[in-house]
Amino acid sequence: MMPVHHAYMPIIAAAAADIVVTMLWYSDNLFGPIWKKQGGKSSGSKDFYQKLGIHFLASLITATALYIAIVVFQKTQTGIYTQQGLGQIFAMFLQDGTHNNTLMSSMKIAGFLWLGFFMPSHVVCTVWCSCNWHRFLIETGGQLASLVAMAAMIASLS
Repeated sequence: MMPVHHAYMPIIAAAAADIVVTMLWYSDNLFGPIWKKQGGKSSGSKDFYQKLGIHFLASLITATALYIAIVVFQKTQTGIYTQQGLGQIFAMFLQDGTHNNTLMSSMKIAGFLWLGFFMPSHVVCTVWCSCNWHRFLIETGGQLASLVAMAAMIASLS
């Protein structure tokens, strides 16, 4: 990994990847029509740039958190976590990072963050707000695709 003061390029590239994947995911060519049928709303043209700016800021925050997670996981030695229980799960994510396979390690970390943070919050929202499960699958699938794209950008530029 590069020093922290050089982290801005992978973070900006990861944020851009998030926006591109999200736009493609919800486009009319992929899941946009199904998502709209399930209650999703597209933004109007009058506030498109404002929403794009907010999306970019949110993507920068997510990319920064993902970058920090990747750096922390890759810098940690697996020997510390090879005990039983949750330590074995952490060792699975760290193993590739210690063998200089940053892309695979980054992808695993993105999946781990999605499974541990993004997906459970959507499950709770879907259950308590009586949302549609098809919409849940589209939205969480889009978040996973975005996180994987962000992790790929961070790994390739770091």
